[in-house]
Amino acid sequence: MKTLTVTATVLLALCVLFGVFSPKEDFLRFHASVHDAPGAPVLGSPLPLIGIAALPVALLCGYDIVTEHMLTEYERQLPHDPETGLMYDAEPCYLGPLDSPRAVLLVHGFVGAGSNFNRLPDELAKRGWRVRVMLLPGHGTTPRNLEQVTADSLITSVRDELALLRKTHGTVAIIGHSMGGALAAIVASEGGVDRLVLCAPYFAVTHKWYYFLKPETWVDITKPVVRWVRKTDDFIQVNRREAIDQIVSYEFVPVRSIDVLNEIGERSRGDDVLGRISCPVLMLHGRGDEAASFEVSRRAFESIGSTDKRFITFERSNHHLFFDYERDEVVGEIIRFLDTDR
Repeated sequence: MKTLTVTATVLLALCVLFGVFSPKEDFLRFHASVHDAPGAPVLGSPLPLIGIAALPVALLCGYDIVTEHMLTEYERQLPHDPETGLMYDAEPCYLGPLDSPRAVLLVHGFVGAGSNFNRLPDELAKRGWRVRVMLLPGHGTTPRNLEQVTADSLITSVRDELALLRKTHGTVAIIGHSMGGALAAIVASEGGVDRLVLCAPYFAVTHKWYYFLKPETWVDITKPVVRWVRKTDDFIQVNRREAIDQIVSYEFVPVRSIDVLNEIGERSRGDDVLGRISCPVLMLHGRGDEAASFEVSRRAFESIGSTDKRFITFERSNHHLFFDYERDEVVGEIIRFLDTDR
């Protein structure tokens, strides 16, 4: 989002700088022509107006050509397991006793992987849970695969993983982080979930003053000509910066998939979803989360239909709760919540 906003702002500034678009001059010319003032100039040649539209489009197309080349190089150098074709630390896995009566499904976030839960899967397995760390479609391979993924295919993948666990385990919980939290909420609203944990759930993006417009609006404006957005380490939202290298994330993001992310967030925060969640719910969120909106999560929490629900705020953590300063507290709260009925 930040990259798109800065790009659009820079393009507008270039138009003004090079005289393609002069806000004050063009306004005065338009005002005078409308009122037919004696001797007033008329709106003149359409060429400046064509330039207004052409220059930003040309620059954005140039940006897309450059990022396409950078993406090709990134994918060429991206380490993959030669046997699975998956990025290292992105592989789905099972942990814990196969015959456990209790199972938990872990759903990671946007452009991430199951390893973004850090040590949580191991801790749950030690406590006797059968743990399934899934990999969402389009993730853990290359950004080009993510470009083809839809909101429905992501929801279906979580629904299918839940169904498999339900066949062999009497109690099944879901833990979702970021977009995985939104997906978990959607699936939990359909029933079949005994406990639900939402970690920094993505119901909406955190608003920043420099966005000017809604992030969804920026995506609508730019997606006809911008295909890729580069996501550098600066966009991995964790306050404990030494943990950045441990967090799996694509460096390039398809703009089309950001549209899908926004769709999932919108669908998951609807009353028809949240109001139908009846199982016990634990929601954890950092007050300073710079990716998923803390305020929208609070409102979503109030809309959840369950009478057994708890919201925990973390003051020193950003979006990646499992790698930040309060990571031990986060894991401890989840274990206590899941073990309540033991």
